[in-house]
Amino acid sequence: MADNYLAFYLGPLTRFLAEIERGLGRSIVRPLGAFIDEHMGPAYEETFREHLRRLANQGELGEDIVAVGSWWGDDSQQEIDAVVLAQRGLTRVPVLAGEAKWAGSVNAARVKAGLVRKAAHLTREAAGLRYAICARDGVEHADDDTLTVTAKDIF
Repeated sequence: MADNYLAFYLGPLTRFLAEIERGLGRSIVRPLGAFIDEHMGPAYEETFREHLRRLANQGELGEDIVAVGSWWGDDSQQEIDAVVLAQRGLTRVPVLAGEAKWAGSVNAARVKAGLVRKAAHLTREAAGLRYAICARDGVEHADDDTLTVTAKDIF
């Protein structure tokens, strides 16, 4: 669903809607909060991809960028939140792999290590691949080669 507010209303909020209308709104806030992280994860991943598209349009991710999307491995166990593809001759090649976390702060070194393992399934040319790590408030322990993104950068 393209509209995140409507998706929240029709998803987690609908579960409690009848009781909210009956006056239990205040007591439902905390139980409803348990659904926020589950709901916001996929929405934040798409927002991260949209940010990467803006950077690509500004030329900040390299030349000949032709696609930004998510990637799932053949076994559906490996997922990369954002893969940026560039056109090289007649072939699309990955030039950036990124991971978005809804967490307030993440350890970039730890997240990047997992991303590097997943990206090995994506391409044999992982040596030239750039990496991006995204979190809401902060990305700590990132090396100089890692693009870091926070909600402040996105919004």
